[in-house]
Amino acid sequence: MKTVRWSIVLLTLAALLFPCAALSNADVTGTWESSYDFGSFEETMIANVQQIGNNIIGSYSVEAGSSGDGYGGIVFGTIDGGKIKAYYLATLSAAGGEPLTTITFTDGRLVNNNNIQGEFYYRDSDSVEQSGPYEAVRI
Repeated sequence: MKTVRWSIVLLTLAALLFPCAALSNADVTGTWESSYDFGSFEETMIANVQQIGNNIIGSYSVEAGSSGDGYGGIVFGTIDGGKIKAYYLATLSAAGGEPLTTITFTDGRLVNNNNIQGEFYYRDSDSVEQSGPYEAVRI
């Protein structure tokens, strides 16, 4: 009877740990696309990232709303198992004014090798703040 209980415990534990183990070998190097609501409009971001060990570095570009205005910057962060924490930093020039510096923190998880889901937290040097869910797809 004890052997049966231990077998069930071990099988349950293996089932729970196997997906985590598979994602621990994940490589997010590549190009990712994400669309998300930013205030009253939708933005689309394309990020090109390289994974080096547990670190992520790269660049990104954003198409802001239907105006076609855009900007770009750098991305850096970490991946631990399926958990991804990344920062997106950009400086935008303003016509006749001080440049606008933006930083976005994303707290996400790798759903599978081609999908990331999580939350983003944005703040800029004008103290504008936004947050919400996002999903990124490898393209």
